Amino acid sequence: MPWFWERKYGQRPTGPIQFGPAIWTFKLPKRSGSSSTRYGVVYGKLLGISRQTLKSDIINLLEGCNLTPDDLKVNYTRNYMPFAMMVQFPSFSAYDNAFRLIGRKGRLYRLERAEQSEWDIVMPYNGKTVLLQNVPRIAVAEDVERFLSGCEYEASSISFMLRQSLPDSIKWATVRFPSQTQAMDAFIRKNRGFCLNNQVSVRVLQ
Repeated sequence: MPWFWERKYGQRPTGPIQFGPAIWTFKLPKRSGSSSTRYGVVYGKLLGISRQTLKSDIINLLEGCNLTPDDLKVNYTRNYMPFAMMVQFPSFSAYDNAFRLIGRKGRLYRLERAEQSEWDIVMPYNGKTVLLQNVPRIAVAEDVERFLSGCEYEASSISFMLRQSLPDSIKWATVRFPSQTQAMDAFIRKNRGFCLNNQVSVRVLQ
């Protein structure tokens, strides 16, 4: 009779004691300094991109890493200048393969590890949002709607930003479109057009 039985339960059992099978549990170790395990999603930050860098350029560069456009987010500064491409790799082996590919044929870029929190805070524009630069300071939503006349867009998404600059502040607006095709159509048709008396530059945000 095991000595601990009477001590724990305060009485001796009346029948034979049966012990079930032992169950062992363990966790896979995490890589140091990262919230992602070696066997799950791994996040990276690709530095060295420019305004001309497209998601398709990065997917072609990292051929064989099983990336889709949804696995990429462009991280913009407050002035909407792209400074990094956030990448969601399906596995550590895909990240490791990308690191080797950049070393061989993408020397303009630098790939760093990133945390999921860095990925989560980046807004995914996905080519469906346009940036209108040099909007008149007195412009309101109705002026933007007249500027985009003939285009299909979400009027409720129009928002303005004021950038402090010398000698005058610069006003920008962002507008969301139902699809990438419609956003690109607005770029083709409206870029360098006039809103009130200002010539407006149109950019599609990735």
